[in-house]
Amino acid sequence: MITQHQKPRAIALGYFDGVHMGHRALMQRAVQRAHEIGGTSAVFTFDQHPSAVVSGQPVPLLTADAYRQDEIKQRGGVDEVIFGHFEELRTMDWRDFIHELLIGRFHAKYIISGHNNRFGYMGRGTPEGMAEECAKVGVGYDCIEDVKIGGIVVSSTYIRQLISLGDMERVSEFLGHPYTVTGVVEHGRKVGRTYGVPTVNLPLPPEMALPPFGVYASRVCVGDQTYLAATNIGVKPTFVDAGAPTIEPHLLDFSGDLYGKLIHVELHRFLRPEKTFDSVEALHAAIRENVQQTRDFFADQ
Repeated sequence: MITQHQKPRAIALGYFDGVHMGHRALMQRAVQRAHEIGGTSAVFTFDQHPSAVVSGQPVPLLTADAYRQDEIKQRGGVDEVIFGHFEELRTMDWRDFIHELLIGRFHAKYIISGHNNRFGYMGRGTPEGMAEECAKVGVGYDCIEDVKIGGIVVSSTYIRQLISLGDMERVSEFLGHPYTVTGVVEHGRKVGRTYGVPTVNLPLPPEMALPPFGVYASRVCVGDQTYLAATNIGVKPTFVDAGAPTIEPHLLDFSGDLYGKLIHVELHRFLRPEKTFDSVEALHAAIRENVQQTRDFFADQ
């Protein structure tokens, strides 16, 4: 955890995986309250997903661990992100979590949570209990209701289901931004160059929710520049030595060297499933079609 900091904080609570529209409602309130108290807007989250620790089963994430802090700050607009060690805090009494940690250590003057937030040992802390304890010591508390789109509650669980179906346009609607894979470009096998469709190679973060293998109309952000791309996710079954799954964007209207560069690959639309082609020429023809589909998709946006 970070060291003590004397400026009052407005702290939003949650795991904030993917920073969807519901998360942003919490953080926007934290920013508002921080302005009102002349303090700092913050998020308090955990280093591990609570459900994964409690169940012992991995939870597919919407943001790679390495970039979660940056994404929370960028998309949520908060000043800082505080990470707590879930294994240590899961046994803390819920009142101690409020008084000793949030108020005592991190100087919370406003706390913001969702109406279904549970915290402390065995999840015994509730929004009602939070409101009562905060009122005792003059700390503000806001309970934010669910954000709904078309009558459906925005949640990371629902968004994971959409990703598994490849419904990337609906994913973007519920996230409030495209589903994005971030990483540093690595050296691949350079197979694409041999048939005129060079791609950049990114490792797929193993903790992230995996969409169906196939080709996606995408945007790739490199620094301040953005390029359209036809992006393949999968194992490239046309080639025998395909290896582990990767994400490989073919950037349109781009020439240059991106090795070692940090890029963000936004997945906007699923174009076709991955398949085995009879020849490299047939694969090349399919990619040309996917490139045109990508251009047509973004031309209509």
